[in-house]
Amino acid sequence: MDNRSTTLRTTNESTYTIQLVHNELEKVSEYFLGPIVSERALVIVDEQVHFYHRDWIESSLGKTFRYLSSYIVPSGEKSKNLSQFGSLLHWILEQPIERNTPVIVIGGGVVGDLGGFVAASTLRGLPLFHIPTTLLAMVDSSIGGKTGINHSTGKNVIGSFYQPVGVFADTHFLSTLDKKEWTNGLSEILKYACIQDQRIFTSLEELFDHNLDYEPSKWVDIIHRSAQIKTEIVAEDALEKGRREYLNFGHTFGHAIENIADYGTFSHGEAVFAGLYAAILASNEFLNAQLDPNLILQYAPRYDFSLASLRSVIPDLIQQMRRDKKVQQSHIRLVLLQDIEAPVAYTVEVEDRLIDIWKQTIDMFS
Repeated sequence: MDNRSTTLRTTNESTYTIQLVHNELEKVSEYFLGPIVSERALVIVDEQVHFYHRDWIESSLGKTFRYLSSYIVPSGEKSKNLSQFGSLLHWILEQPIERNTPVIVIGGGVVGDLGGFVAASTLRGLPLFHIPTTLLAMVDSSIGGKTGINHSTGKNVIGSFYQPVGVFADTHFLSTLDKKEWTNGLSEILKYACIQDQRIFTSLEELFDHNLDYEPSKWVDIIHRSAQIKTEIVAEDALEKGRREYLNFGHTFGHAIENIADYGTFSHGEAVFAGLYAAILASNEFLNAQLDPNLILQYAPRYDFSLASLRSVIPDLIQQMRRDKKVQQSHIRLVLLQDIEAPVAYTVEVEDRLIDIWKQTIDMFS
């Protein structure tokens, strides 16, 4: 495959490159680590990634750094909490670090968000590099500088904006993903197709029609296009004061599902997939859009989850939506579609209209 790169220049003068390669982790120093004047690097790595790729990671990074100190983070959304943040911060502060000591975060969205927040919080900011290993992280979470952890009151409500020095995505890591991790990334890709580039739907159809669902090298074009969209939006609105809010399409519903289930029952991708469907229903309800829900539902056979257990907690789901970061003057804010590729932020004035949307969504995925 041809290597791809995208440069992100944000409005706050941060510039870095997102590099996409296949099976070339040993070249990571050529892209990003050369300018770092440090013999030591701190590596924060997901435990599953460490299990499958430890030797490859250590030999590749060992070509650049004399000393590597590693912290292994338990896999799963439950690691994005204050306790794990405190443990990781304590570990870093016990290392012989300086302000130029890089933090290299290797894993999916959970480790990226957690490790990025720790890097941002240590010595008022250590150089941060992302090596995303999941489809979701490659197309979304490693790009744009959002870091943070969850709290019982909501998802990602503790955190900061902190841009990395670089992102190095090697699709070789995708070869060890399970089906659920692939669909986690698919949900974010579908989001991009809805809000900005419907041609992605066609690209996905071509992949699936040729049974290339889990062939990493065949996903390069889709990964690159998704990363481009995220980069373009963040470059214009790094701190989510405007257009970047559109990246939350489907996520207000999805985050409510994750939180109400205590971040364990549903994966992020499952919750967001249901959220995309709910957001399309809401677009038709609130904006009188004429969107076909099958745009999303055609991908439902690739997912395996049930929302049946949520039928009795619809009031709690709506309450959780009120705690979302986008709430303004106590009103729920949703990202909806006037049409495909035409997102808009919408303030919900009558919350009771959400009840039926939740009922339809839960029924659809039960």
